[in-house]
Amino acid sequence: MSHKPVSSRTALVTGADGGLGLEIARQLTVQHAHVILHARTAELGEQAVRALVGGGAQARRLSVVTADFADLGQVGALARQVAAEHRNLDLLVNNAAVFGSQTRTLTADDHELTFQVNYLAPYLLTRLLWPLLTFSPGSRVVNVSSALHRGGRLHWGDVDSAKRYSAVAAYAQSKLALNLFTKAVAVRGGTDLVAASVHPGILATDMVRNYTREVGRPVAEGATAVLHLASAPVEDGGYYEGIAASSPNLLMNDKSSVDRLWKLSARLVGLAA
Repeated sequence: MSHKPVSSRTALVTGADGGLGLEIARQLTVQHAHVILHARTAELGEQAVRALVGGGAQARRLSVVTADFADLGQVGALARQVAAEHRNLDLLVNNAAVFGSQTRTLTADDHELTFQVNYLAPYLLTRLLWPLLTFSPGSRVVNVSSALHRGGRLHWGDVDSAKRYSAVAAYAQSKLALNLFTKAVAVRGGTDLVAASVHPGILATDMVRNYTREVGRPVAEGATAVLHLASAPVEDGGYYEGIAASSPNLLMNDKSSVDRLWKLSARLVGLAA
């Protein structure tokens, strides 16, 4: 993050109404940062604030924004609200994610649910918040990824999995896309904006419990790994597993694919490339 005093830093954490996102927010409050909590609904956001305040966080350092990432219009409204209330943003943690159902589901924007929530929504949000993130040097974007991205493929002509769908393949593709986006942010952000993606580990979250037989490690460990990348020296555009740099899917290092995805994503969300 920037060289500001910790107490003056502003961070936005998506998917902060439970699980890993809520714990990331909690650890940020311990550092006395101002934390903007993204929740899917206002009720969930209020519950998250109550939980944090009950644990000792200062209510005045918390604020809530809401959006269902299955609706890109709501993502745009969220970004406008943040921009209206804050001049700059020191940290954006793109954490919100879903593991799709066994049957293909479309969003309000006619995209496959996993691809939109896990990738297109954070792409759009980051792009719209770009002026805040680059207002002062040293801001960071940390994208919460998954080791499953290594087995992913980008189906350029069918990113919405209309021809062939599986929940695992859709999830892996979404996280691979997020990693390529990390590289693009690093390149386009220059020295003003640092980006990194991280697999925080298999954690004891609802997502892990619902879709795997893994018990999962403590969520606090994953949050600590994410926030390590928010302040420690990192490879700009790099991929980490925990706090250690790791080798990603080779496509992440293919500049033509990184550029191609940026342009495709811009078209899909209605932005200029």
